[in-house]
Amino acid sequence: MENTFEGIIGFAVVLLIIFFLWFVPIWFGLKWAKIKGVSKLWMLFGLHPMTGWIAYLILRYGIDPRKQCDKCKELIKIEAQICRHCGNQMSQEEINISIKEFEERKK
Repeated sequence: MENTFEGIIGFAVVLLIIFFLWFVPIWFGLKWAKIKGVSKLWMLFGLHPMTGWIAYLILRYGIDPRKQCDKCKELIKIEAQICRHCGNQMSQEEINISIKEFEERKK
């Protein structure tokens, strides 16, 4: 009876470790990809636990937030005044609105 109980506890500990090492970075990475407005495909690196953590850290700290250009719908940096794809010029008011929306998504 004790061996069965120890086996169940050992199995539960292994599941918690797998959950922490594998699924937590994927969940956080998907969350930050949505917040920053970048592709969620970054988390395909989560197929391996270590690269999942690396992808999460890149999404969290290494990528600037993005917004869509009103004219061509391409993703550009949130502070961009001119779209690098179509040359559309953004007003300072539009930039401030985008930054405010990003701050609200972070909460």
